[in-house]
Amino acid sequence: MTPLLGRTEKAPAPLIERIESLDRATDALDGIAPPPDVAAARELLERIDRRRALSAEHTVIGLFGATGSGKSSLVNALVGTEISQAAVRRPTTAVPVAAVVGAAGSDALLDWLEIEQRHLLDGTDAALALAAQRPAGRRARRTHPDGAPGIVLLDLPDLDSVEAAHRAVAERMSGLVDVIVWVTDPQKYADAVLHQEFVRPFAGHDAVTVLVLNQVDRIREDEREPVLDSLTGIARADGLERAPVLATSATTGEGVEALREHLVGIARSREAVIERHRADVCGAAEALQQAADPAGMPEQVTPAQIDALVDDLAAAARVEPVAQAAAASYRHRAARKVGWPPLRWAREARPDPLGRLGIGRRRDGEGLERTSLPEPDAATRARASGGVRRFADAASEGGGEPWRAAVRTAARSREEGLGDALDQAVAGADLRARSTSWWWPVLDVLQWLALLTWVVGLGWLALNAALAFLGLPPPPMPMVRELWIPIPLPTVLVVLGIAAGILIGVAGSVVAALASSWQRRRARRVLMARVREVAQREVVEPVETELTRAAATASDLALARGGAGRGAV
Repeated sequence: MTPLLGRTEKAPAPLIERIESLDRATDALDGIAPPPDVAAARELLERIDRRRALSAEHTVIGLFGATGSGKSSLVNALVGTEISQAAVRRPTTAVPVAAVVGAAGSDALLDWLEIEQRHLLDGTDAALALAAQRPAGRRARRTHPDGAPGIVLLDLPDLDSVEAAHRAVAERMSGLVDVIVWVTDPQKYADAVLHQEFVRPFAGHDAVTVLVLNQVDRIREDEREPVLDSLTGIARADGLERAPVLATSATTGEGVEALREHLVGIARSREAVIERHRADVCGAAEALQQAADPAGMPEQVTPAQIDALVDDLAAAARVEPVAQAAAASYRHRAARKVGWPPLRWAREARPDPLGRLGIGRRRDGEGLERTSLPEPDAATRARASGGVRRFADAASEGGGEPWRAAVRTAARSREEGLGDALDQAVAGADLRARSTSWWWPVLDVLQWLALLTWVVGLGWLALNAALAFLGLPPPPMPMVRELWIPIPLPTVLVVLGIAAGILIGVAGSVVAALASSWQRRRARRVLMARVREVAQREVVEPVETELTRAAATASDLALARGGAGRGAV
């Protein structure tokens, strides 16, 4: 019979790569996938690591089945001598019993399996040993060149034993053996509990699974084929799409030789360990995939999502009020330079709007550690917190809930210090493009010229008044006759100086108002850029890290499930 393990796969990933990929995915999913799934994957990796360190020359074949299926009798028939007690009283097998072909290197393996009852079959009276020593037939396409294979054939306790300890042993051994032989009988071959609890979890293990309908002698000749077809259909429904279904009778010996040759062929190929591990890794990856699917996660955040986050955080940072304060600060400083000089003292007495907020007091561009902005109200805080949450939800849209929860946690991991980071970003912003504007000194000179004009006129009038008071003749008073009535020149100077000063001050206020609008827009751009830096550092980067981890995990799980690799095992 052609060994089942002789089939080839198209460019499979090397097993070691798949194991490493599962290991990385398991670490990445710690805290994301349910703990039992992560623990099961880690236990599997440890088991694989331990099995790979033991004998690769021996194939461990375990016979599993329900009470009364005739496992012990079938083991004796396969071996060719009685090594396991078979009796009517149930359960018969309380502990695993091993028939060993090839002693070298088997002790450490059997110790790991915790098998105490061991029967060495190196004699010529054991049919299993003789079958292993015979040369491979022409149809056994993939055989090992190093002679007879090592075989450990196990008779195991019943899966449905009334003794809980017996069931526990059988369940534990189902995860340790290299080849699983499900033994059933005509009465229980369709038992739903047996298939659902024991056979179905090993779906995908076709290469290392054999189904045996034992006690076939109890079925009439004309009914055997339909029963075998029924068992085959159930196996396919269980996910064992290519596992062979054989019929045997330990009593009459029917089918025993075919089963023995099939098992020896599997052992001779020496690939059962690799196939079992490959199927186990694939199954564990599938379980992790179902528990926490990272495949639907976006690979990166979009600029629109970042813009929406920045807008929400800008509200928490009070960007708009600070930008307006920057505009007011510009007007305040402009008024101190171009306002009417007699009223500048009033401006000096008023605090700078930015200084009142604790922003821009230093001239070295470093700003302050904290501003004097009032604490944000509940609505503002809610918008910032909601913005972070909305960003996380948008960035993880399409992913599984465990990964979306991980992205939310990452986005909010630094939320406690987010307010301080935003406040420091505002405090450190350089909101004064320059200490002065080019037109300030121009209007300042004009203001002082206007002041000088009316001071000269006022002084002239004062001098004439003083001379008249002292009874001294005043000098001739020039008159300005171009007006509707002649007016003394000093009076014209006073009026002209005061009017010019006021007009220059009003013009300066208008220009300052127009320029402050630009200053507000500039301040908003500066503040928004600093808020964006905070958003990138405190929220976007942690989320992008999670998205990158999800993408890497999805790739690792795909590889562990059987993605294409560069070589063969």
